[in-house]
Amino acid sequence: MKTAYTGWMWVHQYVGEPRQFRSQWVQCVKELAYLGYDYLENFPFLKQHFTPSETKELCSQYGVSMSALYCNLSEGLDELKRDAEYAAEMGGKYLICSSPNWPAAQGLDSPADWDEVQREALLCNELGIYSKSIGIKLLHNHHSYTPICRRPEIDAFAQQTDPELVGFCVDDGHAAVAGIDAIQLVKDYSDRIEYVHIKDLDPTLLWRGRGMSWVPLGLGALNLPRFFEALRGIGFDGIVCAGLPAGCEKINRFESARLSRLYLRSAQGL
Repeated sequence: MKTAYTGWMWVHQYVGEPRQFRSQWVQCVKELAYLGYDYLENFPFLKQHFTPSETKELCSQYGVSMSALYCNLSEGLDELKRDAEYAAEMGGKYLICSSPNWPAAQGLDSPADWDEVQREALLCNELGIYSKSIGIKLLHNHHSYTPICRRPEIDAFAQQTDPELVGFCVDDGHAAVAGIDAIQLVKDYSDRIEYVHIKDLDPTLLWRGRGMSWVPLGLGALNLPRFFEALRGIGFDGIVCAGLPAGCEKINRFESARLSRLYLRSAQGL
């Protein structure tokens, strides 16, 4: 397995401020490369401030690579295709998508929206065709509090998407928040998992609400050893990507990334 870290927390507050954004993205690449991550992941707002070649050259300068862009299906097909193009040109392998976020008042006890599941499945099949044509694999991430985050919706989405076009980015943290058995999910969809978002959480904290109290790996309550055991059990040899949203850092961005890298190295040998 290879390691990655999502660096959007370095730059998200500077979208629309080119000088600050560019400076912080350079700092992000330097810091994550120094910590020994193999890959970096980020959001499509990179397109606003760096050309794909600039991103690729910057990462190469410090000995890392971009693995993926993480996008939202609410962007629409045309913009998502541009995300895929950027991912390909920056040297990435994947475009990871999640479903549109639910309104703040909508909870996990709300009824499934099967029409929305079907709409997103059709969209992903179409986007998957285009992505494949330019050398990018489309993956779906079951982000909590979205139309495809609980097991019945995930299963329905899987049945309505072509495995050759749409793979899965499994996320142990969002699985826990949505009440999904992440171990069983790994076993059941072993042939579609090509990427993993790895998280840990402390359920006593209220940093983000909705149960998403992320902490650096190894400092929370999730059974990470068992999750990695399941990944190894299916022969997974892809990318595991850590990262914390702004506001969830243990101390600061660098220290949080360092603690997670320490866990991946010392506890998992990565």
